[in-house]
Amino acid sequence: MEASNYCIISTTTDSKENADAITQQLLEKKLVACVQSTTIQSAYHWEGKIIQSVEICLQMKTKRSLFENIQAELKTLHTYEVPEIIMVPMAGANLPYLQWIEEETSNT
Repeated sequence: MEASNYCIISTTTDSKENADAITQQLLEKKLVACVQSTTIQSAYHWEGKIIQSVEICLQMKTKRSLFENIQAELKTLHTYEVPEIIMVPMAGANLPYLQWIEEETSNT
């Protein structure tokens, strides 16, 4: 079991309702094993302006092979016109944690 076969996917959203909907859908479809959410303060360029807002950051633990499916779900569920969808491969992780991700996610 190689850590490089697993990843963390992150996205941000503007409401608890959208974060909850994304979390529920991805867990129900067994596309992710875990979703952690954190409220963050963001500042970014958007349409020629600097925007400051409170967002919810979601970090999802899953298999790299599920990235395209997760990305498609996020594009459907997300409220943003241009959602952040970033996949970071795991360089290392403890074997029991990887086994847990393997057991809790889809085999497709």
